[in-house]
Amino acid sequence: MPRYSDEIIEEVRQSNDIVDIISQYVHLKRSGRNFFGLCPFHNEKSPSFSVSPDKQIFHCFGCGVGGNVFTFLMKIEGINFVEAVQMLAERANIQLPTFENREDSAREELKAKVYKVNEFTAQFYHENLYKTSAKPAQEYVKKRKLSNEILKAFRIGYSGKFDELYRELKKQGFQEPEILESGLVNKNENGTYIDRYRNRLMFPICDARGKVIAFGGRVLDDSKPKYINSPENVVYSKGRHLFGLNVAKKSNEIKKRLLIVEGYMDVISLQQRGITNVVAPLRNSINPTTRMAT
Repeated sequence: MPRYSDEIIEEVRQSNDIVDIISQYVHLKRSGRNFFGLCPFHNEKSPSFSVSPDKQIFHCFGCGVGGNVFTFLMKIEGINFVEAVQMLAERANIQLPTFENREDSAREELKAKVYKVNEFTAQFYHENLYKTSAKPAQEYVKKRKLSNEILKAFRIGYSGKFDELYRELKKQGFQEPEILESGLVNKNENGTYIDRYRNRLMFPICDARGKVIAFGGRVLDDSKPKYINSPENVVYSKGRHLFGLNVAKKSNEIKKRLLIVEGYMDVISLQQRGITNVVAPLRNSINPTTRMAT
């Protein structure tokens, strides 16, 4: 696990106002010197969640949880301390030092490359959706009455045949380690590279920051399995993410409650109908800190 100096950590903390950060998740109202809202970590009807701009800390008088901006982000996003530091550093445009440990450095370099592979792939698949070769996907989208705005918001796409993506990734200069780590391409025992997703409607999966971390692919005929999802890797852990959270977090309603539905299309269909505080789990379990509507 990489470590940052106390000086860097303090610079990141001071560059991120805790009220601004928590306001992205909780509807806060000023009361005296502090701000109050409904605690996002337990169900309550009266606001007992306090945020102090002077001390840069939060505390819930109902469940007792509290801490600083790092603590809050770790709990609300389900991430570790280093990831919280990195997320807040990126928000404040602070350049973090590179790691001296070779193993940590290599892992971080691989993660950065996989993010780039995923970002390129999401755009590649999305552009494919508008080509004549994507007629099955276009007919499905039309049948589900998905607007062009919603297609762009979720960057819904279409995967082609055999090794179409692999060949395009190689043209872009990506190498086998990051391509295989992304889970978008498989290598068979004969040494042949084959795209994991072929002739499927594609759903990019993003983390809360909007970075593409994985994909889900839906079949467009009677083939099985109906859905194929990315395997876990250096940037993706199913139990730590929710599909659609990067879109839902822009909604004011998410500060009150989060609606959890079954799958990708449930999220997308509800978003199109104006229900914006909606997400879907990426496995058959839900982070206990996720607040469900009752």
